[in-house]
Amino acid sequence: MKKRISSLVSIFGLMTLLLLVFYTDGFSQNYPLVTLHDINYIADSTTYPGFPPSPLAGDTVRVRGVVMVRTVVGSDEPGVGDRRPVIWAGTAWSGYIQDKNNPEWGGIQVYQQDTSSTNAQQTLFDLADTATVYEFTGVVTPYFQSTELFLITSPVPIPIEEIEVLPERPAPTQITMEDLFTGTSGNYSMRKYMNTYVEVIADTNNNLITSDRVTGNGSTSGNFKVNDGEGRYFMAYAQSTYFKMNSNGIRPGYQSPVNGTYLSYIRGILTMRSNPSIGVDYWIVPLYPEDLGDPLILPPSVTNVTRDLVTVAPNQSVEVSCIAKGVQANLQSVKIFFRVNNGVLDSVDMSATSGDTLFTGTIPGVSADSAFVDFYVKATDLNGTSMTNPFNPNNSRYFYFVLNRPITIREVQYSPFGNGLSGYYNYSVTVSGIVTADTAGRSSSAGFNAPSSANRIIIQDGTGSWSGIWLNAANTTKDVFGLKMGDHVTVTGVVKEDYDFTRLDNISELITNSTNNQLPAPTVVTTGSIGTLPSNSVAAEQWESVLIKFENVSITDVNADGNPGPDPGSGSSRNFGEIVINDGTGNVRCELQDGNHKYHNDWNANLGSNPNFVSVDSGATLTSLTGYLYFSHSYYKLVPRITDDFENYTVVDVDDQNNLIPGNFIVNQNYPNPFNPSTVISYSIPNEAFVTVKVYNVLGQEVATLLNDVQSAGVYRINFNASKLSSGIYFYSVKADNHSDVKKMILMK
Repeated sequence: MKKRISSLVSIFGLMTLLLLVFYTDGFSQNYPLVTLHDINYIADSTTYPGFPPSPLAGDTVRVRGVVMVRTVVGSDEPGVGDRRPVIWAGTAWSGYIQDKNNPEWGGIQVYQQDTSSTNAQQTLFDLADTATVYEFTGVVTPYFQSTELFLITSPVPIPIEEIEVLPERPAPTQITMEDLFTGTSGNYSMRKYMNTYVEVIADTNNNLITSDRVTGNGSTSGNFKVNDGEGRYFMAYAQSTYFKMNSNGIRPGYQSPVNGTYLSYIRGILTMRSNPSIGVDYWIVPLYPEDLGDPLILPPSVTNVTRDLVTVAPNQSVEVSCIAKGVQANLQSVKIFFRVNNGVLDSVDMSATSGDTLFTGTIPGVSADSAFVDFYVKATDLNGTSMTNPFNPNNSRYFYFVLNRPITIREVQYSPFGNGLSGYYNYSVTVSGIVTADTAGRSSSAGFNAPSSANRIIIQDGTGSWSGIWLNAANTTKDVFGLKMGDHVTVTGVVKEDYDFTRLDNISELITNSTNNQLPAPTVVTTGSIGTLPSNSVAAEQWESVLIKFENVSITDVNADGNPGPDPGSGSSRNFGEIVINDGTGNVRCELQDGNHKYHNDWNANLGSNPNFVSVDSGATLTSLTGYLYFSHSYYKLVPRITDDFENYTVVDVDDQNNLIPGNFIVNQNYPNPFNPSTVISYSIPNEAFVTVKVYNVLGQEVATLLNDVQSAGVYRINFNASKLSSGIYFYSVKADNHSDVKKMILMK
């Protein structure tokens, strides 16, 4: 049932309504009324894979758009009535709006972080309902490759204003896989439909086949990929609680389509993420249940693929078993397809050995030592519909090595298909190596360790790629934490994955062969070779748990997840102990919280006053920085272990920084932040450019121009003294020719 702002009379009373009218008429007129096209349009956007920010980034504006999905679950939703957000962003309110007439450059996500205070309630954003045009007031804010409108809640909340009610939300723009891609690379011109409602339909040229279904209660539960069978795909992102399968879901018993399902169509909001492997990763966010089409075909089911041998010797055959079932028709055949050393693909039939669901087949023995054998299973029903496991054999297969020697860490870690999985996943293996990181995750001697920080014990066998692995203490009584760097150990455990990070669990044997051994030399790699690669990227995955070294690096951001200083718990300045470093080839994250060393980024409020610790400085340089590579929460990151991993940490003077030639346009978070009354704004420009640095208040009004001049390539710092300004939130904008960035800072007097 629609909720109208006029109904507030019965809730707040006439006085409240008059105040709201006063807010709307008296305050919102201070901000320019712009169109969604004004916010989004970027000329020649196809030439910028990095996606430049909105030309109005940092500005406070009024904008009108039709709501494509209501903000909170209505009381009319059966079995819910708790008013949880529909577009899930924790406790925040969020939604998508669109130009009612033209979808090109016509969409944006609206976001309100504060939802509990008195001010927050006065925005009335929770009453926004589908197919209604409202006027919103907020700050244009870049978000990944997208743009959001942050609603103003302080100092004066401005309620959304109902403009008109439409019969229904705008029809989706019909697009195809061919529209989204050029070959298998992303087509940047589709950015014009960012944050708008689209529909992809299955036809003779476009299959819509589901895969990579995520179940369980994790944050990504309900997500799945939609493929066309030609190597192109987009992610169906379960951001709407109608499609979540975890505790946040509002449809009891909802299940996302099983892998291999052919859909008739999918509708939703088109969003994008940068993906180095394909240029851009497209996501579609279905909003309501009717946005997901009915299954056209349900394929056979193939699960529980296992082999009888963990380690395979020359000339040993391997028996493979699986559970296979027909869904819409009985099975016609079940086969194993295999190849040796990436050679010609061969196949063997599998036979039902227990009832009509357990199938087994045998891969013949291979005589060559160190041969690499990969395989997949394919079931076909009487309708001719097939299903493989893994789903896409072109980029994911089961595999093993044929060895006339004991298995090593390299074989266990090796993952060539970009799915991150070991060929020995879920099998028990025995490997040996030297401990390269002992209680690096604990920092107990310092007393400042994060309560949830991992206790990562790493062993490594030799040097180079794929040579390290994490020993996890889960489900074992062995004294893993008693190991010290330099110990040479032999370990038996089960190969598992933790946040796409390979480890040994259930350790049943732990033998220390010798102590005080020389550690493997770290391998020198560049920051740009890892950068922001997505999980399981082979280029980064090969260094997982391996000692690596970055040389001649500088710190480009002292807090990769928010403002400098401790996490206040407000969600506006999160600090997880991660900084950003760069050797001139690109940014990469570095995790300071999980090491026994003296360097920190003020993630704990007590660290700054402790003379035994050093707070890292934006722009500081190091001759080298060593650690092991870790992955969590969407990023690969370096984890230094001890103070000696930081070689020649140096705070660079402003004059010295101006002589550096950076490789990228970078705007760092001001430091300190919050500040009183002065703070430093630092940035890097790779080429000579006309640079402007300006400061704005939350009303979008310019309060200071710090620079308006031509600068040569270099690293710069500007001291900003805000003694004449009042406490509050401000934004600073750095523009250098076609590059620009906006960041938030807080003045607290």
